[in-house]
Amino acid sequence: MLFKRSKWIKAGIAGIAAIAVLAGCSGGKEPQAGESGKSPSESSAVEAGGAKPELKVLAFNVGFDPNNDPVAKDIESTTGYKISYTLLPKDNPEEKLNIEIASGVKYDILTLNPTQFYTLVAQGALQPIGDLVDQFGANLKEGISESSWELGRYNGELYGIPQKNERPNIEQTMIVRQDVLDELGLKTPGTLDEFYETLKTIKAKKPDLIPLTGNGTNVPMVWSAYGLYTGWSEMDGQLVPRIKQPAMKEYFAFMKKLFDEGLVDKDWPVNKSAQAQEKFISGQAVMISGDWNLASSMSDAFKTNVPEGKMGYISPLQGTDGSAGVEMADKLIYVHAIPKSSKHAEDAIKLMNMKMEKSNFTYLTLGEKGVTFNEENGVYSPIMPIFTERRGSAYFFLNGIREVEYADMWLARLRRTPALFEAFNAINNDFDKYAKVNPVAFMPPIEAVGKNLPSLSQMENDFFLQVLLSGEKIENFDKFLDKWDSSGGSDMMKAINDWYATKK
Repeated sequence: MLFKRSKWIKAGIAGIAAIAVLAGCSGGKEPQAGESGKSPSESSAVEAGGAKPELKVLAFNVGFDPNNDPVAKDIESTTGYKISYTLLPKDNPEEKLNIEIASGVKYDILTLNPTQFYTLVAQGALQPIGDLVDQFGANLKEGISESSWELGRYNGELYGIPQKNERPNIEQTMIVRQDVLDELGLKTPGTLDEFYETLKTIKAKKPDLIPLTGNGTNVPMVWSAYGLYTGWSEMDGQLVPRIKQPAMKEYFAFMKKLFDEGLVDKDWPVNKSAQAQEKFISGQAVMISGDWNLASSMSDAFKTNVPEGKMGYISPLQGTDGSAGVEMADKLIYVHAIPKSSKHAEDAIKLMNMKMEKSNFTYLTLGEKGVTFNEENGVYSPIMPIFTERRGSAYFFLNGIREVEYADMWLARLRRTPALFEAFNAINNDFDKYAKVNPVAFMPPIEAVGKNLPSLSQMENDFFLQVLLSGEKIENFDKFLDKWDSSGGSDMMKAINDWYATKK
């Protein structure tokens, strides 16, 4: 499953919304590590020689009680710290977070998405922790790269333990019914012309099927053919958003052509994501733009509804010069911070540091080798179902990751579900060939971005839908861009390029 990051918040400063990250399924029950004698660092639990304070953690919403999870019990027996977990609500989490912090509720660790972190640090609600990490965070400093540490800083001071996504990867693809392509004798399209001819053939020979379903403006595999790889790209030394790149007009014109010729879902302008997915799951549509997680989540229902069906994947389409690409997922997902109200900052750092010690980290994230997982030549495999029972919720308890080791360890979580790992592996098989870096991937929240981006994105979507449905002429794209500029686009571009100038 993918858990959605929290929505935009406006308290303090505006920021960039955090997006979906891989999470796991809820865990079952297991004996405490202390009872089984399996904890790799029993001595660490008593190394201080005295009673340790109970620590309180406030974190994102999940569908289980972390206080009764096997991982929580093993953290306590491994570190000697009793920890109480409180969850933000699923709806309006920022409102609850602001109330909790403003009222002085004494938490010791806050697990925050980037927007929440930058908002609270700008409000002066967090403690600086640089000196504490220097004194008590040797394992944290060993496991987290220097470039990542920069993501926990504000005005040059360290305020949080940064946690990036597990490994850079390609999430986006186009999911296709491979059985239909095979039946029609079609190869997987690799260019825009081949893609167009494939859709035409499906419409002509399978008139009862929708060649391509979807919603919104985003079709990354088609963007690729126009060189529109990432949300922002450097052009003549300046960062330019995708919507302002000349090829975007051509992309809109191509999608309009597909719509007018009935090669895409006639309901595209009104579809919600769930409606488009249902059309693919039910066997009505041959293609849908999506990602590896969507492919996995649709797999069981698709097999039930279309027993003869088989999923395949279309790679980024090549442009006229043979190039292709798609934006890779490489981002900050959480920052673990200590509020000013905490009286146990030193113990909070010690706890997070103990969890990051190599053997402890392996144990708390994967369990026991030979019991919950196997490892051979750097390949980690879960032993099911006990892995999910004992470590299915381990992602929730991370306070940063050992970035080098965890990139491979994390794949054990994907291997729990064959369809999930198959989709991930298929889409990332040519990672080095297609993955493109978004230059603003690690940009901190900027006020002009938070203020303008939501309305600008809606403007882009509305214009695209008007082109499809309402007779809006593609020739008016330049006029639309003038309106985009005057509606905050120019301010946003200036602010982002001012930031970018400091990074060159």
